[in-house]
Amino acid sequence: MKLSELIMSIQQLAPQLASTCCVVNGVFMTLEEVEKMGYDEFSYRSKINMPLKLYKYFPNNESIDNGGKKVNYSLFALKNNTVYMQSPNLFDDVYDSEINIDYYEYHKYRLMEYCRRCGLTVDERKTTEEIGTELLKAILESVESNEGFNHIFTVPPTSKIESISNDIFINKMKIGLAENQDIGKVVSKIISKEYQDYMEELRNTFRISCFATTPFSQLMWGKYADCHKGFCVEYTVLPDDSKYIELYNNLFPMVYCKTRPNVTKELVEWKDKDKTKEYLWDIYFHGVLRKSVDWAFQNEWRLLLPLSEKNGDNYNVEFFPITRVYLGNRMQREKRKEMIDFCNDNRISYIGVQRNPNIYEMQECGMKCEECFKYSELE
Repeated sequence: MKLSELIMSIQQLAPQLASTCCVVNGVFMTLEEVEKMGYDEFSYRSKINMPLKLYKYFPNNESIDNGGKKVNYSLFALKNNTVYMQSPNLFDDVYDSEINIDYYEYHKYRLMEYCRRCGLTVDERKTTEEIGTELLKAILESVESNEGFNHIFTVPPTSKIESISNDIFINKMKIGLAENQDIGKVVSKIISKEYQDYMEELRNTFRISCFATTPFSQLMWGKYADCHKGFCVEYTVLPDDSKYIELYNNLFPMVYCKTRPNVTKELVEWKDKDKTKEYLWDIYFHGVLRKSVDWAFQNEWRLLLPLSEKNGDNYNVEFFPITRVYLGNRMQREKRKEMIDFCNDNRISYIGVQRNPNIYEMQECGMKCEECFKYSELE
């Protein structure tokens, strides 16, 4: 079954059935089946089914950099064999990489967590207000008994992160009350700021670069290659080359589906713990690798990298070797000549892309551009 037919079949399913299904690397699966895999199995299956060719579409136009200079980032990527690691905040899908954490649920579970640290056992069925009241009562009793805030948390921290979190909470309590604020409002303000910071942390855990599995997608040419005026680069994946092992291990297919999971409780539990593969799986499966089925035509693969400080502000990463360049059907003649000259000078294969005369699909041209009358008009 073609990918377009697969997408259509999902969209036509009954709502209750569609909500349990997904598309991964062009394969129809159930969400439960994928979720049960966990990080290790999903990663393993991804690698054994990874395409040996990945593609990236470029607009091939100029923009203004921070210094006010004109720069063609597409040509920069082509000439340097790099891909830009984008912040997901700038993606065109407002849901993209957005972890679904409900603010009010976060507030409740965070209050419960602080109750636990105070040695209290709280019934989850209680309201947020009731849980908050129990926490405030425990804090006030501790302050009165110990003449200060330093002993409000009686349970030993489970990690260094949790210990630091406790210190931050206590310091903010002191500052808030020194400003004559109500203790209940102080706690609420602390948790609200935590929520904002945590959401920002989750959004910036990784930077992302996106790849397609075909150079002939009309929608991709139109959306990402300046309405067919740009170009598409083919990269050859080298699984056995140690130079590219980090790239290879951090490439994953997208999970396209209809539903957004609410993982508030799970991620609140992870907040002040040491991060493990299970944590990464929650972020991957419920965030950066999940997307609406409306985008399934992209059959996207993503490179996810937590860039280290050594990168600084440089988010350009060397990628797998470029083995071919596809020239857009509407590429201007001057730019086409520039691309052809570059490919010839660097011994990179290239081919033009044209419309299929019989069906609504793009295809490669049957001849080299040098042999085409359109190219000869440039001479």
